[in-house]
Amino acid sequence: MRVIIKLFGGLKSKRAFPQNEEGDLILEFTEPIAVGEIIETLDLNKKPFIVILNGVNLVDFSIKVKEGDEISLFPPIAGGQC
Repeated sequence: MRVIIKLFGGLKSKRAFPQNEEGDLILEFTEPIAVGEIIETLDLNKKPFIVILNGVNLVDFSIKVKEGDEISLFPPIAGGQC
């Protein structure tokens, strides 16, 4: 099964993966895999704070992905004015 991973805010994988034209990572798996396991596989330079699966904010990283799913990962975000 093929899953698309979008990394934002300076997140980078320490491993090399195939990419599409937009620079998104393309991961392929032969067996069902949980979102948390995918995040571990990516070996990111920072821990993602916000995880979006197909446009929905995800809090349960044990959910298994399906063919064509899209995961967006965001690091902790700070800033703004007090």
